[in-house]
Amino acid sequence: MPQVTAILPTYGHPDLTLSAIARLREQSAPPAEIIVVDDGATTPFAPPPGVHLLRHDTNRGFAAAVNTGVRAARTDLVAILNNDVTLAPDWLERLASVISSQTVDFACGKLYRPDGLIDGTFDLLCRGGLAWRAGNGRPDGPLWSTPQRILFTSYTAVVAKRDAVALDETYHSYYEDVEWSLRAAIDNQTGYFDPSATGVHTGSATAGAWSAYSTRQLLRNHRRLARQYLLPEYQREYRIARTLLRAHCLNHGQWPDVPTESIPAKAVDRKRLAELLTASENQLRQLQAESTPDRLWRWYFRLTI
Repeated sequence: MPQVTAILPTYGHPDLTLSAIARLREQSAPPAEIIVVDDGATTPFAPPPGVHLLRHDTNRGFAAAVNTGVRAARTDLVAILNNDVTLAPDWLERLASVISSQTVDFACGKLYRPDGLIDGTFDLLCRGGLAWRAGNGRPDGPLWSTPQRILFTSYTAVVAKRDAVALDETYHSYYEDVEWSLRAAIDNQTGYFDPSATGVHTGSATAGAWSAYSTRQLLRNHRRLARQYLLPEYQREYRIARTLLRAHCLNHGQWPDVPTESIPAKAVDRKRLAELLTASENQLRQLQAESTPDRLWRWYFRLTI
């Protein structure tokens, strides 16, 4: 198995980070090095012996913390992990081996929630710029147990080639993995989903689920992604997705103010982009139809027909 550097971005909650370090050391094939990137927490993280600590003077966001860790890594593969993920003992060994055996650039597995339902598998993206973590909130089953090549992944727990990882730091936190996945797919990088590599994800341990910060970042970066890649071709789909996303945030008690900002479009292969979005949205529609459809997605597909 190739050597892997594990990267743990952290901002407070040192107990979670210490637990994550302990679990990494208990892996069947432990990482060659563990790098913790303290993203400017008020109380600096105190690492246990043998852990490489890097620290930002200010809070620069998850994307910057990942990039800092990747630049310091000395192995060809990196494992990027949220500190609130409990990994199965063979998670790292399975995914590192998959990258070699399947000749892909990144790999992810199946994460569960503490209640036993699925937290997520791989990601899918619609033409309106909304991402779905496939399987989220569903019971486990055959739909979420098929090994396959994928285009999009969450950065909650992923193994990737070091040279492939370069997150856009203007996203700060939230949607930075969506943008990276889309950019990587346009550049013909591919991934693999191995459902046998499992873990449990507590979720939103740092920012809080549906907090004012997380909803503001979600809305800000959904708009950023659309303006960088999707508009004007998918203006209608974007407006529908935007309205549904805002309604979803309101349903969770949040209506955050998102300041306007200048977001220049990126020069991309529009034909390749259209092919990727069509394939991803078709798979998203199929998986939603074959499981219990979410209200947001039910309305999105009704309105975009």
